[in-house]
Amino acid sequence: MPEFVTLNEAVSRIHDKMSLIVGGFGSYGSPEELLEGLAARYEATGKPENLTAICGITPGDKLESLEPGHGFNLGLNRLRAEGLIDTVLVGNLTDARAIAKMVGDNIIAGYIPPMGVVVNLFRSIAGGRPGFITKVGLGTFCDPRNEGCAVNERARKMGSIVELMEIDGEEYLFYKGFKPDVCFIRATYADEDGNLSMDHEAMIGAELEIAAATHNSGGIVIAQVEDIVKKGSIHPKNVRIHGKLVDYVVKALNPDNHRQCYAQPGYRPELTGEIKTVSGAVKPLKMSLRKVIARRGAMELKPGIINIGSGIPSGIGSVAAEEGISGSMTMSVESGPIGGAVQEGLAFPGVANPEAIFSQTDTLDMYDGGLLDMAFLGAAEIDEKGNVNVSKFAGRCIGAGGFINISQNTKKVFFMGSFTAGKPNIQITNDGLNIITDGSGAKFVNKVQQITFSGEYAIKSGQKIMYITERAVFRLTPEGLVLIEIAPGVDLQKDILNKMEFAPIISSDLGTMDPRLFREERMGLGL
Repeated sequence: MPEFVTLNEAVSRIHDKMSLIVGGFGSYGSPEELLEGLAARYEATGKPENLTAICGITPGDKLESLEPGHGFNLGLNRLRAEGLIDTVLVGNLTDARAIAKMVGDNIIAGYIPPMGVVVNLFRSIAGGRPGFITKVGLGTFCDPRNEGCAVNERARKMGSIVELMEIDGEEYLFYKGFKPDVCFIRATYADEDGNLSMDHEAMIGAELEIAAATHNSGGIVIAQVEDIVKKGSIHPKNVRIHGKLVDYVVKALNPDNHRQCYAQPGYRPELTGEIKTVSGAVKPLKMSLRKVIARRGAMELKPGIINIGSGIPSGIGSVAAEEGISGSMTMSVESGPIGGAVQEGLAFPGVANPEAIFSQTDTLDMYDGGLLDMAFLGAAEIDEKGNVNVSKFAGRCIGAGGFINISQNTKKVFFMGSFTAGKPNIQITNDGLNIITDGSGAKFVNKVQQITFSGEYAIKSGQKIMYITERAVFRLTPEGLVLIEIAPGVDLQKDILNKMEFAPIISSDLGTMDPRLFREERMGLGL
C-alpha cells in the first residue's frame, strides 16, 4: 500500500546521484510542492547531490517575472542550486531558463532528445526494453553524425545516448534506455488506496508511463495531489494510475503549488472538457505583422488534422475563426487535446473546449505515424538547404520539444516567422508594406546554428515545405529554396535579397502576396 506522507518525509527518500523523472508539461501539471521541498532540503542540508533530472517538457515559468518573487523560480528552475543537478535529459528547456543557462555554461551536462522520444523511452523502460528505435531525429542535431543530443562539452565527455542503426536497408536511431530511481508526478485526487485521477488536469501527460517505468525499475514513485478522497470514490475509468504503482502520496498544502496552470490561479473547467464556455472562443487578432503572416499561412489551410505551434503560428487559429473556416478542420497539439481553441502565451498548449483529450504519449505516437495532415511551426533561422533552427541561440541549446516529431512526420509543413531578427519599423498599408527601418539580424543564413529540421530529410521523404514571412514566401525544392511571392510595396533586391546571407532561386513566375493580407477587413477565405 502507498504511504501518505509529509513533504519532508517524501523528499528525504531522494539520495545522491539518483535519476529523477519530473512530470508536467511547461506551465501545466508541475509537481510544484515536491520540487519546492527538494530545493529547500538541499539548501538546508546540501543533500542530495548530483541528480540526473529527466523530463519530456520541463515544467517552469518561461516569463521573467510572472509574479513578484516568482520569476524563473517555478518548476525545474527550483532545482538550480549548483551541485543539486549534475545532468539533464529533457525534451525542452524553454520553460526552465535557469537550468538552460547552467547547461549553456557547461555546469550541468545536457542531453536534449525530442520530446516524443523521451516519453516513449518511459514506455520502453516500463516494458523492459533496452531503448527506443525510431526515425525521429535523423538528419537533425539528435543524429549521432551531428551532435547526438549531447549539447555541451560535459555531455559529450560522458558519452552518447543515441546510436545510428540500419534495418532492412533503412536508417533508424536507437535511443538508449536508462534506470529511473525516483519520480515526481502530479494528480488531482488520490483515494485511500493510492489510486490517482487527473480530473482537474488540462492534459493527460506521461505520468502513467513515468510511474510504470520507475516502479518496474525498482524505483520510488512519489505523487503530489490536490486532495485525498475515500476509497472507491474515484470511478475506475477515471483512475489513471493504480495505487500499486505508487509508493508515497503528498497532499499539497499550498494551493499556489498546485495550480492547474501558471497562467492563472484558478481552475478552468473548459480546459478539461468538463464544460464548454463562450469565453473559450478565439478572439480576432489586431492588425499586425503577426496577423499578416498568420493570414498567409491560413490561405494554405485544407480540411484535416492540423498542428499549430506557439508564437506566430498560433495566430492561425484566430484567423481561421475570424474567417469562419475553423469548423472545417481539427486542431491538435502535442500535449494531447484535439479540437477546440488552442490557448496562447503561458496558457499554451492548453485547449479550451476540446473535442477529445488523448494522452501526450499516444498523441506523439500518432504524429510519428503520420496522423497530421498539416503543421504550422515557427522558425528562428533558415538556411539555403531548407534546414530550420528553433533550438539553439547564442550557442545555447534549449531543445525542440515536440517540434522534431511534428515537422519530420507531417505531410505539409509551413514554417512561419518574421523575415529579419530584431525590431523593425514596418508600416502596414492597404497596398502592402512600407519598410521604414528593418530588423538588425538575418534569419535566412548560410548555415543554421543547429539543425532542428532537416531540409535534406524532408526532400527524401517527399514532404511539402513552405516558409512564410510578412514580405516573402519560399518553397523547398531539391535544388534549394525558391522565392515564390513577395509583398506589395517591398523591393526585391533591397528588402529581400540584400537581407539574406544566401541567394535563393527566384521563381520564373514570381508572384505578389495577396493584398487582402494587409487590410483591416476580413479576407473572405474559403477552403
